[in-house]
Amino acid sequence: MRELHGTLPRPDDGSSAVAAVAAGLARHRDEISDAIRDLLAARIDELRGDPGLIDLLGASVGGNVETILHVLAHDLPPREVEAPPAAVEYARRLAQRGVPVNALVRAYRLGQAHLMEWAFTCVEAAVERDAVAAVSQHVVLTVFEYVDHVSQHVVAVYEAERDRWLENRHAIRVARIRDVLDRRGPHGADERLAVESVLGYRFGREHLGLVLWLDEPPTAGPALVALERCADALALALDAQGRALVVPWDTTSAWVWLPGVVEVSRETVAAVVRRGGEPVRVACGAPAADVEGFRVTHEQALRARAVTLAAGEEAPAVTLFDEVGAVALLCADLDGATAWVRRVLGPLAEPGATCARLRETLRVFLATGGSNAATASQLGVHPSTVKYRVRRAKEIRGRPVDGDRLDVELALLACAWLGAGR
Repeated sequence: MRELHGTLPRPDDGSSAVAAVAAGLARHRDEISDAIRDLLAARIDELRGDPGLIDLLGASVGGNVETILHVLAHDLPPREVEAPPAAVEYARRLAQRGVPVNALVRAYRLGQAHLMEWAFTCVEAAVERDAVAAVSQHVVLTVFEYVDHVSQHVVAVYEAERDRWLENRHAIRVARIRDVLDRRGPHGADERLAVESVLGYRFGREHLGLVLWLDEPPTAGPALVALERCADALALALDAQGRALVVPWDTTSAWVWLPGVVEVSRETVAAVVRRGGEPVRVACGAPAADVEGFRVTHEQALRARAVTLAAGEEAPAVTLFDEVGAVALLCADLDGATAWVRRVLGPLAEPGATCARLRETLRVFLATGGSNAATASQLGVHPSTVKYRVRRAKEIRGRPVDGDRLDVELALLACAWLGAGR
């Protein structure tokens, strides 16, 4: 730091001594402000790299230094002065750029420390030796109180602006995604690039669409935090080629896209949900590519969610569209689907544990190509039990399954997901 030059008056009382210190500092105001600005730009990574931001930082520092000197010179109560407009605007700009609030607070602490170095040098030059301690203490307490007061104010401004900015950005992102999903864009390379820039997500690759939601409140923190945490964990577990695109849709659900995922495993997704410890439900589309794939995989995830909701409490935490695609189509008309299932299965569609057990055995039997051994292995029963149940299921239905096997398999799958009577 440069040595302070010039003869300062020797005060006879404390207030005049402080005013003399303020006058001495005022002669170097621009130099002090520039030094603090350069220090902050060098020491705090988030504050550098943008010329416009650095200019606004300089204006903020200059406004604070000038106000502090005015407070010292006129012995004003620090908590009754207003924060400089440039400091308020700088806080807003940091919020808009997504700079962490701790960077703003640290800037005030570093600036305060550097200003005090100049102040102590000035006190030594301007104040009688026996008054140095008292004047230094007064300056320290005044500057501290000012910084505490103003930093609280600019942090409040930052948080309010951050909330407003996030709400606006979220609205813009939702609008752009709506346009994409409704096929209103993007049209052409330039528009596509603009949409990708807003979303922070690229279309030219595979996408896995997900819907995440909560049927009950999370155990800790807001619902959106739990959903975002789960989305990030899924991106990692499924080897996504970038961060998840998470769009909160309401207070308990979010639409998610994972970039570059080409394969999805129910076991992997379920394991992530269990490790998270929150009651998150996940509906997965199938991986698909490019802009159209972005739409298709999302529509599939919505259909998979519809199956989960129709299934009610018995539904698993994870639903894959590839497992329930046909059932999802039936969910579009549950009353019609119920009537059709009853017509296909007859009395076998009746509720009750016995019919449910026979239906599940017949479903697995048909899915395994009519293998008693494979069915027994999957259900954990003896092959003779499978043989008996299959015969009994056909008897209750009242006719063989060979003539309409596909209809029977779909009707059994619908019962397995949606329950009898649905």
